[in-house]
Amino acid sequence: MRFLTDEDVYPSIVKVLRDLGHDVFDIKEEKLTGIPDDQVYDLAKSQNRILVSMDKDFTNILLYPLGDHLGIIVAKLYRMKIDETAQKFLDAFVKLTEDDINNNLVILDKNKTRIRRAIT
Repeated sequence: MRFLTDEDVYPSIVKVLRDLGHDVFDIKEEKLTGIPDDQVYDLAKSQNRILVSMDKDFTNILLYPLGDHLGIIVAKLYRMKIDETAQKFLDAFVKLTEDDINNNLVILDKNKTRIRRAIT
């Protein structure tokens, strides 16, 4: 799968995705930090990438409607050590299918994963 990782996503999570064989465009590596959320969203859409962020603003389905994008994953994994965050992300991510992600909003919390599905 193809992902765009927002500037707030830890490098260890970017590494997890790459180690799993995914194509990752990282905002930090591309020196695009500081661009507004709507531009991050538009960039993910224009590149046909799934957006990965730790910014809960991307959970707003009025601003980022279900089915209007390839998929959004928001990792709400706060107040944890970076390595622990990456492991929690990996543990939750490997249980997801492409159908869980495509066109949907996936919210990863410490203890659960929620999926808001687009109506097709």
